[in-house]
Amino acid sequence: MMKLLEIIRTLVPDFENLFSTISTGGFGPGWLFGVLGAMTVSLYGLSIGRTRAVMSLLSIYVAYAIERTFPFLENLQDLAGESLEPYWVETAIFLIMYASVFFIFNFSLIKKRLSSVEFSLFSIAIISFFQIGFLVSIILSFLPDAIGQGWAMNLFNLFGSPTAMFIWAIAPLPVL
Repeated sequence: MMKLLEIIRTLVPDFENLFSTISTGGFGPGWLFGVLGAMTVSLYGLSIGRTRAVMSLLSIYVAYAIERTFPFLENLQDLAGESLEPYWVETAIFLIMYASVFFIFNFSLIKKRLSSVEFSLFSIAIISFFQIGFLVSIILSFLPDAIGQGWAMNLFNLFGSPTAMFIWAIAPLPVL
């Protein structure tokens, strides 16, 4: 385990500072929202099941790749004009691609292939946790830092920084 942490520290130089903004002094509203968020993620994962959770996670990866290579982004931003900021257009493209890919995966052979394997409730909760974390990290990456920090409060380092996004991107891979 220590060897794994050393490897992560060499790959991610700001690993020690990643958790620096989390306050552990006392139980306040932040802890309440954290507990409610954990319960929501768990219930979400249990309600959709393992197959759809994995398909949703794969859809996030595919949608992000499509959004990053989307050649018509500037055309859509010009079409939106001054009424929408460019980061909202990027976020909308990503969410539309995510919903489209998830819909396609639901009717593809990948669903049958994934549904043949059974997993425990704990693994479903872990996959759902990574899925929600990666989704939040991607959406915060589109937003300017000032807006992202306002939305994520003092959890911005866990979701909004480039280092955090890298960790959220690779963390689910061993669980799959």
